[in-house]
Amino acid sequence: MRIVRHIAHSVFQENTYILYKNDQMLIIDPGDEPQYYEQYFKKDHKLMAVLATHGHIDHIMGAHRLCNDKHCPFIASGLDHPMIDLLKYSCERYHLPYFGTPSLDKDIAGIEDLSIGDFNIKIIHTPGHTPGSVCFLIDDVLFSGDTLFYRSIGRTDLPGGDHGKLLSSIKKLIKILPEDTIVYPGHMDKTTLEEERQFNPFIVIE
Repeated sequence: MRIVRHIAHSVFQENTYILYKNDQMLIIDPGDEPQYYEQYFKKDHKLMAVLATHGHIDHIMGAHRLCNDKHCPFIASGLDHPMIDLLKYSCERYHLPYFGTPSLDKDIAGIEDLSIGDFNIKIIHTPGHTPGSVCFLIDDVLFSGDTLFYRSIGRTDLPGGDHGKLLSSIKKLIKILPEDTIVYPGHMDKTTLEEERQFNPFIVIE
């Protein structure tokens, strides 16, 4: 699997990940204007799905246009449906262009394993940043969204946030996954679970 990171041009500087395997692609957290993703498409590759780790504007802004243009499903947790439905309002609030609100084609709330073409995905439910926050484990690589960052964690002062639940979710990640698991977060640079276990000031493992 090949992974490309795209950093959004918006004020949020969110990480979008484009995954390639054989002749297939996945996009995780498309938080930028759709035209910026055209550079990543190849004639012999098919976009199989667009996935969101959670429903905040900076992780779904380009999802509707991508799914519509490429005829692929939008996949996220239905627990974040209320904030997905607020996408137009959020774009207006932050003075960002609105490209449509994605329809939730597959609700992964409560689902732990998902196969999309050649991609086998383990879904780890990590509430705290939002009620429906998830991490995707694909080929032993963790896409953590806004649950876990390099030596930091996601904020919990937004509607639906819960600091205690977020810390519990992160402890679960560290306990169930190998220490050398590479983590690609929703913001900032990649890290490993071992790095975070040792140096993240927010994490205390009993």
